[in-house]
Amino acid sequence: MKKILILGAGEIQLPVIKKAREMGLYTIVVDYNPSAPGFDYADEKYVESTNDFEQVLTIARKCQIDGILTTSDFPVNVVAKISHDLGLCSMSEYVASLCTNKNMQRQLFKDSNVKVPFFKLCHSIDDTSYLNDYPYIVKPVDSSASRGVRKVSSREELVVAFSEALKYSTSKNVLVEEFIEGREFSVETYTQHDKTSIIAITEKLVIGEDVGYFVEDTHIEPARISLNEKKLIESEVRTAIKVIGLNNCPTHTEIKLNDKGAYIIEIACRLGGDYITSDLVPLSTGVDMLANLFRISLGEEIDATPTINKSSCIQFLNTENYNRCRLFIESGDQHIVRYEIKEYQHKAIKDSLDRLGYILLQGDTQEEIESILQLIK
Repeated sequence: MKKILILGAGEIQLPVIKKAREMGLYTIVVDYNPSAPGFDYADEKYVESTNDFEQVLTIARKCQIDGILTTSDFPVNVVAKISHDLGLCSMSEYVASLCTNKNMQRQLFKDSNVKVPFFKLCHSIDDTSYLNDYPYIVKPVDSSASRGVRKVSSREELVVAFSEALKYSTSKNVLVEEFIEGREFSVETYTQHDKTSIIAITEKLVIGEDVGYFVEDTHIEPARISLNEKKLIESEVRTAIKVIGLNNCPTHTEIKLNDKGAYIIEIACRLGGDYITSDLVPLSTGVDMLANLFRISLGEEIDATPTINKSSCIQFLNTENYNRCRLFIESGDQHIVRYEIKEYQHKAIKDSLDRLGYILLQGDTQEEIESILQLIK
């Protein structure tokens, strides 16, 4: 039985840990939280920080692992370094560092003529003194899940947002960048043997923009785009992957599209979260993204060939749609794959952790999914 070391045992790691068990792999799981739910499905568990390279390396050597992986952002650096030290399959250390530092990635893309927004790395609020072409996006240079990300339209808002972003940055650096108008998408890929397979393009709808927040509220697959738009997005993603030098890993790329082109917002060398790769991609294409993650981490051949052509969607619950979604769930509609309803709280949705649940849907056509969204959004 092959042994796989998984970094992270929180709620978002549950699907990947369960998939490992389903595939007959021996699962060794690390998380700093002794109550992490993923530990219930692990063959061995270790309560350690997933960012503690020395501790994780000790565990990896002790257990004589065959592969190591994570579905979170920062532990990819540990995954890459341990894979290098033990001769395992993963992205390189350089790639991992680029994919966890928004400024480094932005600078590389700018130098390589990849379309990105204007940006400035700021160590203190004084570094923003000359910026006056509002609106801007203020974000921690090294965070995820929309934490500390704000849209600002004035100097006063920028000062407040900057202070907030600093709280979520481990390096205490903040990126201030041009706000790009346009539709939002993410692109899910696998690159193996320097060959990239683009598996799905997901359309993203966000809420909170009117008050400066950007929290993903709806994901739709396949994205509602023209053939030309699809080609443009795919071309930009392939270029970005080649520029970074990604290989032996999945990627999750966020893109904004407008009449000036497709802008790379950022690219991560991990699977997309928010149930995109664990659920939406398999429901719309039949490609098992989680199984492929284990295959690529073990040095085995992936299978990225679509087997179905359906439409899928996830709608998150918020204070505005909570009752509509609850009533729809109670109707027992046949398109519902799975759902979760949290206790109602009247609060602003400032990041993904504030959401009040979700409904996961699958339909034979895009029209079926759109008609449901009109009822519940």
